[in-house]
Amino acid sequence: MAWHLSAVDAPAAWEAATGEGITVAVVDSGVDADHPDLAGAVLPGRSYVDLDPGDEPRLMAFGSEQDPVYERAFGQADPVGHGTAVAGLIAARAVSGRPGVAPDAVILPVRVLDDENRYHDSAMVGAAVEWAVDNGADIVNLSLGGNYDSAQFAEALAYAERHDVLVVACTGNQRGDGPEEEVWFPARVPDVLAVTGTDAEGRRWQTAITGEATDLAAPGADLWAPEPGGGHKAVTGTSFASALVSGAAALVRSAHPDWTAAEVRRALTATARPGGSGLGAGVVDAAAALDADVSAPPPAEASPALTPAWSLAATAAGGGLLGLSALLLRGRRRLRARYRSVSRPRGARVRAAARPGV
Repeated sequence: MAWHLSAVDAPAAWEAATGEGITVAVVDSGVDADHPDLAGAVLPGRSYVDLDPGDEPRLMAFGSEQDPVYERAFGQADPVGHGTAVAGLIAARAVSGRPGVAPDAVILPVRVLDDENRYHDSAMVGAAVEWAVDNGADIVNLSLGGNYDSAQFAEALAYAERHDVLVVACTGNQRGDGPEEEVWFPARVPDVLAVTGTDAEGRRWQTAITGEATDLAAPGADLWAPEPGGGHKAVTGTSFASALVSGAAALVRSAHPDWTAAEVRRALTATARPGGSGLGAGVVDAAAALDADVSAPPPAEASPALTPAWSLAATAAGGGLLGLSALLLRGRRRLRARYRSVSRPRGARVRAAARPGV
């Protein structure tokens, strides 16, 4: 059993829930749907990254039909490997011998990171989040971010919150010998569950960013995850800590389909195991969260206004409505198609320099 699964108490949680019925959107670099660990777990999704010159169309099988589409017009391909690692940590099938935290959850891949593992348009990432919400996501994982706020991206996060979708994001990574950095956007947005990373001893990993906006921690160093082509690799970064928390959230939503996103968030933070400094509420405990009492209302908090700045470049870090109205919204979303035929976005790709992810 992988050490990170024991660290978040996933095996004990599996006695009650395995993520069945839950869709986690991985807004990232795409996901290799052909990886044996993810066979049958990945929906077609969508790509917001343009095809490169010279890319050729091919036939891909979706269910029982053959549709002529571009290989990367959907999210089921990953030239970087980042999104595949994230998806595997969330929902790799148990039959592989390397299960994810929620081995029966479904992944909705939405590609926004280019071949250099970067995004250059925050509004585009916001549009990807809204698309994921409209196409059945119960949880959105954002293992990406940057230093600058974006009003357009923030509006998409609010859209997710209004539609009872939990958003989980990494706090970001920094140089081990550099100055302390602020928690990245979008993790520092109040309605987003901000996750930093720990080592095997439960201490904050030396390059994991933390701060007042940090909500939770999870293992984020020396994790074994799938890579495109069928293999595995060691990964380190808050990107992957975020994935583990998204998996834990999927277990909670699976076990308690009547709980709102806000209640799932409350369960995860209220039952976290206290640790050292910089870990927010502590290290996520999936089994304890399943047994949480979410009946007590949370204290009222004012959400600070975001600076309406534009993020020109950012990188991968692994580099709500309550009560009946929220449940009705979730019910309506589930009646919509999980995926639809979409055309890839038009227009030239904007390029800008960005820090490489870890």
